[in-house]
Amino acid sequence: MFLTALMLMLNAILLAWLSWRAQHFKNLAFYDPLTGLANRRLFEDRLEQALKHARRHRTGVAVLFLDLDHFKRVNDVHGHPTGDRLLRAVAQRLCECVRETDTVARRGGDEFTVLLTDLTDPDAAGRIAQRIVATLQKPFSISVQPIRIGASVGIRLCDPDEPAGPQPIADADRALYEAKRQGRGRYHVFAPFGGSALAAA
Repeated sequence: MFLTALMLMLNAILLAWLSWRAQHFKNLAFYDPLTGLANRRLFEDRLEQALKHARRHRTGVAVLFLDLDHFKRVNDVHGHPTGDRLLRAVAQRLCECVRETDTVARRGGDEFTVLLTDLTDPDAAGRIAQRIVATLQKPFSISVQPIRIGASVGIRLCDPDEPAGPQPIADADRALYEAKRQGRGRYHVFAPFGGSALAAA
């Protein structure tokens, strides 16, 4: 009786460990270890699925590409541990700016991407980008003195009929650099043939 109970307990422990191990490696494969956000691999997979869903339901999809303004200065002045805490705080604020059905991912360094799905209003992406810019301009209380940064955002509105692939992310990245060229702390919507920026102070 004792041996049977012991074997059952050991089997339960082994199964729990195997389950934890599988989840651990899944997290390593699809999630950023510092912030807990989706990583670029998971983001690209969700973008592909979102475009398929948009084709079926004729809804909008947008990709936002952003990076933090003056983040290097935070690392130089306050040190990398403070920089890491800042990145985690930024991740939390970004998640608060979007819906639970949207995806926030960390590309690496101080670069993040946001996937907005089921959009019925083409101006919704701009409003969310403006909210992100305003939210990240507020000071962060993670050091002796409040830390102030900002963010620049590039937006790519996706055509539901376009083929799946990394092009929307690359285009959003181009729009991001246009936003930075125009003075940072704003967003820019990608236009294939030029077009005007939609800027947020």
